[in-house]
Amino acid sequence: MIFTVVTGVLLQYPQLLGPATEITTAVVIDPQQATHWMRGSNFGLHHSFDHGLTWQEAPLMWSPGSIRRLVFSPANPSQVFALGTDALLVSEDSGRIWELLEMRTSEEQTWEQLIDLSVEDDASLLVLTDTGLLRSPDLGQTWFAQNLNSGNSQSSAATLVHNLHTGHWLEIAGPWSITATAVGGVLLVFSGFSLLMIKRKNGRKQNA
Repeated sequence: MIFTVVTGVLLQYPQLLGPATEITTAVVIDPQQATHWMRGSNFGLHHSFDHGLTWQEAPLMWSPGSIRRLVFSPANPSQVFALGTDALLVSEDSGRIWELLEMRTSEEQTWEQLIDLSVEDDASLLVLTDTGLLRSPDLGQTWFAQNLNSGNSQSSAATLVHNLHTGHWLEIAGPWSITATAVGGVLLVFSGFSLLMIKRKNGRKQNA
């Protein structure tokens, strides 16, 4: 029981296990220079100028989070975008200098994670978030929330049943509820152990 609780907490907070291992999550080749590669990871951005044999870190003034996508603009081969879980960056010089692209809409749409990026031929950007789709017709100068609803809807009761049977409620509840459950399990184990020791102690007094 205790082992299960402890491992559950560590799964929610992997930083407790020490430094994380770097994982490459995106790779792109410069369309103007075949020897220039870029790769993104959970640690940031890196450049290679020898077909990926050696790598050097790209200096960033903003932390984009774990890199999800690296995309060169079809209309401007010197322009490249880096989508992280926390921010969208753009470079006008093939990745040497990076700037932050603010993504604000008139609808004040909120999001916690950025998921995917598409750069279209007409200079428009599409960014998928955990709450919907953001579209920019002018390479990030202005943004609009795009509706992704298919028109099909379920009743709240049907949604509840689906979440319970698929386990999706755990994802909805988030790590805090899982952590609270783990802590509750630890307290339950220790309280049960304490009650057992008290009963044994009282039993010994009665026998004496």
